[in-house]
Amino acid sequence: MKKNIIATAIIVIGLSAKAMAQDTITIMQYNLLNYGNITSYCPADSNTVPDKNGWTKTIFNHVHPTIFTVNEMNRQPVMHDSLLHNVLNVNGVNYYKLAPVTNTTNTYLMNALYYDSRKVECAARYVAQNYIRDITVYKMYYRSPDLERGDTVFFHCALVHLKAGSYEGNDEDRGIMANNLMSWLEEYDTLGESNFMVMGDFNVYTHTETAFQAFTKYSDSLIRFYDPINQIGSWNSNSAFAPYHTQSTRGGGGSGCASTGGLDDRFDYILINRNIKDNSRGLGYVAGSYKAIGNDGQHYNTSIIAGGNSSVPAAVLNALYHNSDHLPIVMKLAVDATPANLGIASPEYRPLTATLSPNPTKDIVNVDIADNADGTWYTISIVAPNGRVMRCVNTQQRHTSIPVAILPQGTYVMVIATGDGRYHSQVMVKK
Repeated sequence: MKKNIIATAIIVIGLSAKAMAQDTITIMQYNLLNYGNITSYCPADSNTVPDKNGWTKTIFNHVHPTIFTVNEMNRQPVMHDSLLHNVLNVNGVNYYKLAPVTNTTNTYLMNALYYDSRKVECAARYVAQNYIRDITVYKMYYRSPDLERGDTVFFHCALVHLKAGSYEGNDEDRGIMANNLMSWLEEYDTLGESNFMVMGDFNVYTHTETAFQAFTKYSDSLIRFYDPINQIGSWNSNSAFAPYHTQSTRGGGGSGCASTGGLDDRFDYILINRNIKDNSRGLGYVAGSYKAIGNDGQHYNTSIIAGGNSSVPAAVLNALYHNSDHLPIVMKLAVDATPANLGIASPEYRPLTATLSPNPTKDIVNVDIADNADGTWYTISIVAPNGRVMRCVNTQQRHTSIPVAILPQGTYVMVIATGDGRYHSQVMVKK
């Protein structure tokens, strides 16, 4: 029961009737190439953290993303903090946060998600699979002006870094990881009602690879993903896809850990599910916003700085060239949290009537449940925005007083659930 409560606590927030103005959020996905990771093939003299911080800051400030997902981070927390405090939260900025990371496979390179807490917040985190590397799913919500009244939009970011390489077995490994994610998603979002993205370094060479087929042709059509720019094909060494290649930024020769040879692969993606594609759940892809930063379509099989490239300012182009052999992907999403677009309530649950008082509250919140069923057990949970259950009470009493004095000030969700699938959820404000 507790698992179900946590899973639905943030989803089933009561809706207000007030519409909200549309807003836009920006997603940026970037493989940082061995950030903070010093190896024999990636030595310190060509991979210093201060240099990478400077280049990443230039790129980041050019885009100003709401959500910044990255691959190839060193697994040490000090490196995760370095990016946060030396790149994102600088020059008076203090609102970017790092979502809780996972590394159950204990790999030396991992993924991370950073976000602008003025606009979005992380509600929950799940490890969808841990073959070779974790695939972590982050459940995010938009910080609507009417959040305390229940108006918001939820969306999920599945952050992946599939197995690299073109050797025997690499394609199969990528396919296993992708299919594991889709199997998890099928169980998590049975009816295909959620907003979902999968982003990261896929390391695929063609659309016929098992992993890409798993994402875009999965047997359950409700949870398939779509390419926002619909550029499906054999991307590797194919000039027809020159405007969409994301690797490599460098031409022949070179030194250090970056691959060379020029732009000729599309490894990096942000794919969206049908709800985002159709804008049916309050979040929609902004047409024309998806692009590989620094790719002007004129640098097939050559360095991005060879000849003219005016797609970005010169300082940004230089940073892209030096920082990583991947280009970042950027995409915009329009948010519309009007109640008609949310589709939050799941048919798996039936409503239960209850009231909270006082609300806002400082010391005590009184819960009064209107129910005619005798002998029912009620599980009452107070859930923080990060998905953590701060209080959990099991009772058969229809009137319960819960102390909340020690809870930090802020907005919580009170969830009341019964064993037979009835629920009530309501925003609770702690003064």
